[in-house]
Amino acid sequence: MSRNNEILNILKWFGSRLIIIAAFLFLLNFIYSRYFFDADIQKFSRVKPNIEDAFKNAEIVYLGESSNTSFNPWTDTLSQSISDFIQLYLPDSSIKAITHEGYHPGLFRQMLNLIPEDPSARKVNTIILGVNMRTCGPSAIHSGNEASNQREALFYSHRPPLLSRIFMGLHFYDSRGESERTRMKFQWWRTQPINKESFSNLKYNTAFEWITDLDKLYGDSIPEEIKHMASAYVKEFAFILNDDNERVRDLKSIVDLCNEKNIKLLFHILPPNRFHASMLFSHYEGELMIMDTTLTQIMDYNYEFLKAKFKNWGVPFVDNYRLKSAEGENKGGRFTDQWYPTEHYDAIIRRDIAETIAAELLGVKLDSSEFISRHNKVNHILKQNNFPNWEIQMPLSFDKLHQWSRALPTN
Repeated sequence: MSRNNEILNILKWFGSRLIIIAAFLFLLNFIYSRYFFDADIQKFSRVKPNIEDAFKNAEIVYLGESSNTSFNPWTDTLSQSISDFIQLYLPDSSIKAITHEGYHPGLFRQMLNLIPEDPSARKVNTIILGVNMRTCGPSAIHSGNEASNQREALFYSHRPPLLSRIFMGLHFYDSRGESERTRMKFQWWRTQPINKESFSNLKYNTAFEWITDLDKLYGDSIPEEIKHMASAYVKEFAFILNDDNERVRDLKSIVDLCNEKNIKLLFHILPPNRFHASMLFSHYEGELMIMDTTLTQIMDYNYEFLKAKFKNWGVPFVDNYRLKSAEGENKGGRFTDQWYPTEHYDAIIRRDIAETIAAELLGVKLDSSEFISRHNKVNHILKQNNFPNWEIQMPLSFDKLHQWSRALPTN
């Protein structure tokens, strides 16, 4: 009996102290939430209020990185983002965008935690997510900004605010620094094999071999700008997607979360600059340009992989991979970054992407009378607001690429 009393006293002792500790933590959480949390949100996770507002007050939420808002200062006399253009085509729907440079599916997956569990507390019924193929590669996965991105994402949750602050203080997230991530990138380029059997022209085992060979092939004949450009395209696109890819797993998690929350999900595949990816490795034979498709074969392989995945997951998607206005028209001149492979577009491409997405949401074809009517109305609005002035010529990398490829020895 005395033994049982002793155990009971010990349990009471522990229980009373646990209650005191819990009450103390509850008080700390209340104080932090009341007086410090908002300041930390402004400092470490400024996008969070926009995310919560979008999910609560918009029917359609567009998730995108800098491709949504890119702007061509040479030719764009209007600056509507892709999501702004979608709103013009769907004036009866409320649309909000969550956009920031360097965002990727891993961050978008964590943002979905902020969707209110109670359907009556949210307005969102459709999420549009831009799929940028480059974000699946080593440069984006091991970006130097990723530590700050992951710190920000700690606040994308409904956990007690104090707990998120403790996690941040203890670096309870992927906080590897820029030098470590740079090492991981180079390790990938040196060691990750490219399956040569799938590509007819590929003679390199890794991206690093390919980059190294650029100097051997061309030596001093390659202008410095083009050397950096060619190296960047290989680094950004010479990788092979598979089920183990971190971003592919993130995309699948987004599909599962949207299904769980009964929210419609629409992927759209962004167009890369395939023209430059081919032109960079091409040469002339007399007056005939021989386009090199080695890199674009790899890009196309990854594109087909993503398409197959989306179909297998049962997710509708808008396919803008070969969008006409981005597919070599104007020699790649509608990409606003001429010396690096970003998915940054001028107003024409942004509008064309928005049209394909709007048509998908409406369930009509682009050449249908209903959509043509909307197209004409939007174009009328845009022309009233100074539609892009194409008489202003943007400096293009094509001219230097053309001169250099002409000087290459004939194969």
